[in-house]
Amino acid sequence: MWPPDLTQGTYPRILGLSDAPSQWASDAHQKSAAVLALFIPGPHPGEPLELLFTKRSAHVRTHKGQIGFPGGRRELKDSSPVDTALREAHEEVGLAPDQVCVLGSLPLVKSLELHPVIPIVAYAPIRLTDLKASDEEVAQMFSVPWTAFTRQEQVRTRFNIFGLWRDTAVYPAGGHHIWGLTAKIITLANLIL
Repeated sequence: MWPPDLTQGTYPRILGLSDAPSQWASDAHQKSAAVLALFIPGPHPGEPLELLFTKRSAHVRTHKGQIGFPGGRRELKDSSPVDTALREAHEEVGLAPDQVCVLGSLPLVKSLELHPVIPIVAYAPIRLTDLKASDEEVAQMFSVPWTAFTRQEQVRTRFNIFGLWRDTAVYPAGGHHIWGLTAKIITLANLIL
């Protein structure tokens, strides 16, 4: 799963991980999407790996100001969810696809609009400072040690959206509250030491 040459920092076991799909299913919804849950090294040797997040800009069509993983809707040129996640990460944060080691995928989740989202899990031996966020799509990029996302760190809350009450996990991490679909994906990963 993890690259054999990964020697710096502590990294989790990802209990929810399976093989990434090699192609989009022939009956995949036209609004299917993929996101990239990307682990990067911590700022100092021996520290836990960190997960990369973006805060969406006020210029995007949907989910303005929300925190999540890089990603977005599939395009016709994307042959697989991995292609979609890597293309979107390149567009949003300048991550070169050849720097990424894909570890697998997590179970499909549905957005509030009920569109399918496939989370792709990966590792890249880069620093946050190696990336350049798209001014159009990303207001902020940040990373948080994976240890902030164990089940013990999770709290639960209820919120009302579109007239319906919903329950969500919330991870208070790095000065942010990560909730909703992103928190659901993290919970599905089931990260443990």
